[in-house]
Amino acid sequence: MSKQRAKKKQRQRARGAESTAAKPLAAAAPRAAAPAGAPAPRQRHPSRSEMRDGIPRPDAIWAPFPLTEIAMAVGIVLFLAGFASGGSRGVWLLAIGVVVLTVAVGELCLREHFAGFRSHSVLLGLLPVVTVHMLVVVLVTSEWRGPLVLVVDLALAGGLAWWLQGRFRLAQARARR
Repeated sequence: MSKQRAKKKQRQRARGAESTAAKPLAAAAPRAAAPAGAPAPRQRHPSRSEMRDGIPRPDAIWAPFPLTEIAMAVGIVLFLAGFASGGSRGVWLLAIGVVVLTVAVGELCLREHFAGFRSHSVLLGLLPVVTVHMLVVVLVTSEWRGPLVLVVDLALAGGLAWWLQGRFRLAQARARR
């Protein structure tokens, strides 16, 4: 029985190779109007990165221009350059790379989250809490640390993540309509 399956698959592959070999010739020939009884051409199915649970990936307002991807690439290059160079210049490059990456990833996560495409509740909940904590440590006092501060930060991040999860569910329901 396995030999029969193998032969069947081999025939299917051979038919597939014949049809793909004929495609370039068909593409080069001008297309005539399809007869009324002919089947419609197959449509391309979107990949999982383009469509998730029936909801399309949201486009940025600068959609044809890949600004988010460029920003991520620049952030990674700056981060790696800072990591490799060391010294005070390396610290600055590293910090600028982290900021650029944070802004690019944050924008992408916000866009996907509030369009109902993919939930980023925890990341979006942690981002403002970590930012405020870092600003307090850098600008106000370096004594802002300890277990009590950790509990406060985690409670704030958890509350924000819970609220953001509710917003995601609403956005997802709205996108499915």
